[in-house]
Amino acid sequence: MTTTRKKQTEEMKAAVRSAAAALFAERGYQSVTMREIAKAAGCSHTAIYIYYKNKEDLLQQIAIPSLLELEQRMLDKLEGREADPMNVLTGICKEYVTFCLTNGSFYTVLFAGSVRVDEEDPELAVNRIRNQLFGHLDRALHLALADRTQDNGPEAMINRTRALFFMVQGYVSTYTDHVEPIEAIMERTLPYLDQGIRTLVEGMIAQIHN
Repeated sequence: MTTTRKKQTEEMKAAVRSAAAALFAERGYQSVTMREIAKAAGCSHTAIYIYYKNKEDLLQQIAIPSLLELEQRMLDKLEGREADPMNVLTGICKEYVTFCLTNGSFYTVLFAGSVRVDEEDPELAVNRIRNQLFGHLDRALHLALADRTQDNGPEAMINRTRALFFMVQGYVSTYTDHVEPIEAIMERTLPYLDQGIRTLVEGMIAQIHN
């Protein structure tokens, strides 16, 4: 492939990804067809399959880079020098909500169609990354609980992490597409999220002791 043709191919692939991301965010992943994406990107409905074999493949190409960036930020918190495990946990949660809110409604696309978090080896790479993100949250919560969960079994621990995720996701859902600027929302409300996480973890510790 010549340099010019390779450049044109990459430009068209980028146009297709951009068009797909916009349509997915606007109407939802399930509602959009490859034909509509091709039209929005300015290519034929047959040519699009030269670049991406199907809509699932296209979603992965859009989602994976962003999810990997989020994962790295979570790992930076886990592997950093912060000595207080609770601060690590709240920091990871804040990374997640910041990612979701700054990506607008497109965050729902990035997390759409995910598999169970306890599925050991999902077929799709994007689902493996999503489950890795949940695993990092689980690890951070485990540290915040100071290994008090040894006698409860893995199912009890993963259910605690689910409960924490549901609370954090509720925060995201509340402020997604809010008319107030995201920066102002987070400055005003992140302290409440921090307090809520700490209260939830304190309740978990009390439950374990009982």
